Amino acid sequence: MPAPGKFELIMGKLLLSAETVLPVSSKPLSSSSVLVSRGKIRDIGKTSALRKRYKGVSEIDLGKGILLPGLINAHTHLELGWIFDRLRSFRGFTGWLSQIVKEKRNGVPDCDIVRSVEEGINTVIRSGVTTVGEISSYGGIDKPLLKNSGLRTVLFREILDSNEGNTDFSALEKSALFEERLFPHSPYSCSPGVLKKALRSYRRNGVPLGIHLAESADESGFVRGEGNGIEEKIFPLIGKAPFKRPRADSPVAYLRDAGLLEGTRVTLIHMVQVSDEEAGELREEDAALVLCPRSNFFLQVGSPPVKEYAKFNRIGIGTDGLSSNYNLDFFEEMRFLHMLLSGHVGQRAAFVTVYAATLGGAGALYLEDRIGSIAPGKEADLLFIKKGAGADDPYLSVISSTARDVGMVMVGGEIIHRALETYPGV
Repeated sequence: MPAPGKFELIMGKLLLSAETVLPVSSKPLSSSSVLVSRGKIRDIGKTSALRKRYKGVSEIDLGKGILLPGLINAHTHLELGWIFDRLRSFRGFTGWLSQIVKEKRNGVPDCDIVRSVEEGINTVIRSGVTTVGEISSYGGIDKPLLKNSGLRTVLFREILDSNEGNTDFSALEKSALFEERLFPHSPYSCSPGVLKKALRSYRRNGVPLGIHLAESADESGFVRGEGNGIEEKIFPLIGKAPFKRPRADSPVAYLRDAGLLEGTRVTLIHMVQVSDEEAGELREEDAALVLCPRSNFFLQVGSPPVKEYAKFNRIGIGTDGLSSNYNLDFFEEMRFLHMLLSGHVGQRAAFVTVYAATLGGAGALYLEDRIGSIAPGKEADLLFIKKGAGADDPYLSVISSTARDVGMVMVGGEIIHRALETYPGV
């Protein structure tokens, strides 16, 4: 599949100028520019100064609006878009999961999975996303589509007890815009033996891992060895027998006891059923978290402790998939998180939200040395939002924007989406 809206970038150095530049890692700049060369950010500063410093360099004057780092959808399931039309009303997490299991068992043509991925790619790019953390569940159907999309991609290969025997725990591809990582699905779908295999792989190659953790009260009951809907309803549905496992007070404690927290780079997804005390311990350990707030409400599992999470360095946002969300619009995800944060951190909510969507998300994927902020030496993954939706606060302007306001999306110095009226001459 050709990259959506991909255009050839002017060769050599390129100056991108805008009314406002929002580096995220430093204060907003007015009437400023970013110099891009060979796919990287080379300089940032006042437009007048950079024009003098780099005379004769090609320039795109983006005009009124905000130039900021590309948004990072740190957790999504693009392959599962086809399920959305099959969903019916449900009650609670296991009610939803029962539907997902049944629909997967009913089967889906590969062409529907391909279409789901293609539509998902187009949607996330149009909403300003430059990096995705994709969960790959169908043997890599999504892999070539993402590799040709122009997006920067962390492809998490999903591991469950049911596919352990078919999983290669060692061969993980990596290139400029694409890298594979292992993703043991969750404590209830991966036996202790599978978790150990993933940990051994990490210790051999140092490639970060990912896992769904602390998503539901049923998962908490599972790790404590109490009655829970997962063993009572889901296991019989898939013909899975309860497996022997150590008991723990919480999902976080369970993963810690398995050796997958301290000293291990692992991206923790959801993290709803977490105490304030555990959140504080995780922050001290520089843990990496991705929140999916709309998915959590869709699945009726509650809200994560965002007041504590607002203090994290490695904190990202994900839309999850259309199996547990209404759409993949990243602006809507940011707005939802902003509303959750507002009651806890006040005026900081707008900055924390944009941070989580950019530099915090990069940290959650252990990519903060390459992307997430506008700084010399980083990859030129950039987003321009036209007019900034009219708010005086540039962070609030970003949050209140929509896909219609996206003027340009750039990944590694390549423009992969643009609104022609923004700069028709290019």
